Order: sequence, then structure tokens, then C-alpha cells
Amino acid sequence: MTHSDSIHSRRKFLLNSSAVSLAAFLPKELDAQSAAPQRSDNGSPIFATTPKDTSLKFTPEGVRRPFAGNTLICHLPQQSKVRDKIAALGDALHSSSFAHKLGLLPSDSYHMTVFPGANDQDRASYGWPADISIDAPMSGCNRIVGERIANFRMSEKLPIRVKVDLEKTLGPQRVSSLRISPADDRENAKLRNLRDRMAKEVFRFRTSDHATYGFHVSLAYQMKPLSREEAREHQAILNHHVPGIIAVAPVIELGIPEFCTFDDMFRFEICALLQT
Repeated sequence: MTHSDSIHSRRKFLLNSSAVSLAAFLPKELDAQSAAPQRSDNGSPIFATTPKDTSLKFTPEGVRRPFAGNTLICHLPQQSKVRDKIAALGDALHSSSFAHKLGLLPSDSYHMTVFPGANDQDRASYGWPADISIDAPMSGCNRIVGERIANFRMSEKLPIRVKVDLEKTLGPQRVSSLRISPADDRENAKLRNLRDRMAKEVFRFRTSDHATYGFHVSLAYQMKPLSREEAREHQAILNHHVPGIIAVAPVIELGIPEFCTFDDMFRFEICALLQT
């Protein structure tokens, strides 16, 4: 073996050893918004792959794309301490050193999705009402679904009671959201039943994760990998803000679900409230 070959082999051994050591610190399983750990140019472990729906909603520079659709959501309660605390978390992400790697959402759009609805960018693979032509304009889909919403009667008792899931929110995930859980088994059954009815009676399709759908409040979409230092900063921001959110609202009470249409992720136009 030549001297140069020996140096090359030693470098390869050290790089492989470093990769094994770093892998010990990475989670074995990641949720739907996370990606398999890969390596950036500087060797830092990161969540590198951008999910498809994120790329459809934002450019790699974090600029919103046209992304029209409809949905059933609950906006966060306005003029409330919990909304103020969540907005403060959003502000911290805006002020972070990695903000340029995010598609950041305005705080007045913060909401919890009850049923994601249809969108015009990913019709065939994500979901589209079974009885509406796949080529129908988005406006036509909105009108038909809106008519069904007008005739729908909600049997579930309000308010919808949920809570921030501390473990899942502080656990490994892309820079994205507060993870939300129903407040108890009764609330879980209420939400799951409402989602089942929405899928059958109103939107008339189910997504692949319908039964296991994880409720959340989106704050941002991560477009580019974080360095190890940026990942530490993100974790510190969560550690600082999330316990304060839970302290002011151990249980968050959400009002009447809203049927909304949207042109992009910045604004959700309320078209109708579910009838009780």
C-alpha cells in the first residue's frame, strides 16, 4: 500500500467511525413530518429530506406558493393568553438564526385541522372527493363541498377540548408545529367520529393516515436542513416556550369547526360554521 493510499484509508476509517458515533444520538423512528437523518456538507446530522407537501406549499427559499384548497379547521381562540404564548413561539422562530430556512406562517392563520380537505396540487395521490371529477376546478369543488357542509349537522358536543402534547412537541421533528392531543378519551372519540363523518358525508375521501392522523398547530415549514448548532437553537426555543404555553392553558377549548377555503398557507377564509 502506498503512503497516499494509507492516508486515504485512514481518512475513510475516521469518517465512518464518526458517522457511527453520531448515529447513536439520532432517533430510530421519526414522525410523518420528519425525515431519515442524513448528512449536510459540513457533516452535521440533520433531517434533510423535504416532505412533498412542504415543497408544494413553499419554495426552497421559504416563499409561499399558490396552494388552493378547502379544509375543516378550528382557529386558535382570539384575544386569549394561549394564543399570545403560541404567537410568541412563532416570533422566536422568526427571530432565529435559521429563519431563512423556514416557510413561516403568520400568527393569525394558526389553527388546528379537523379534516384536511382537498387541494389542487396533489389531487390523485393525496385525496379528492370520489364523486367530483378529478379535473374539476378548485372553485367547483369548494362549492360542492360547501353545499354539503350547509346540510351537515354536528352531533358532537362543543367545545372541542385539546392539549399540547409536550413529549411529542419537544421530541424529534422538523421545525413545524405544536403537537396536539385530545384532552381525554371522550374528546378523542368526539374528534375521530367527526372526522369519520366528514370523510363519509362531506369530503368523501380518506387520506392514508385517516385513522392515525396526528392533530397539530402548524407554525412553520422547514425547507432546508439545520446544522447541529441550529438544531440546538431550535430545541432551546421549544424548551423555553412550550412549557409556558401549557402552563397558561393545560386544556385548550376550541369553538365551532370552520369550513374554510384557501389560496395558500397564509390565509384561511371562513366560509361557514358547522351547524349544531
